[in-house]
Amino acid sequence: MNAEANSSSLAEDIAKLEDACRKISIEISTSRSIRETVELAEVEVPHHLQAIAHAKVPSLRRLARARDQRVEDIVKDQLSSLALERSEIVANRELDRIKASDWHVLRANYPDLYAKAFREANLILERKRKR
Repeated sequence: MNAEANSSSLAEDIAKLEDACRKISIEISTSRSIRETVELAEVEVPHHLQAIAHAKVPSLRRLARARDQRVEDIVKDQLSSLALERSEIVANRELDRIKASDWHVLRANYPDLYAKAFREANLILERKRKR
């Protein structure tokens, strides 16, 4: 009887974690900043589920992929907003704002993407200077 109750409790905990991960995945898809996206993806897995969570909870495995894809999309949006800006001065200020508010998280968690985005932002600003 105890093993059956324990198994039922474990199944309930797995179902709760699966549901929480699905909700977090939806929140990630609507997040507006890199910082918010990275924070949302940090799921607290109960201690007794840590050994089996990645095998039994498919949405937990998908969270990392969803987070990475959303971060890339946000960076693309930020760079395109820089490219659309007419004034080089305003674009430079916008880049400074983005770097201060969001890209420190990008630099810490995605150094390759940060370097690529920083290079692209500088190219955008250089093109604006030449005009």
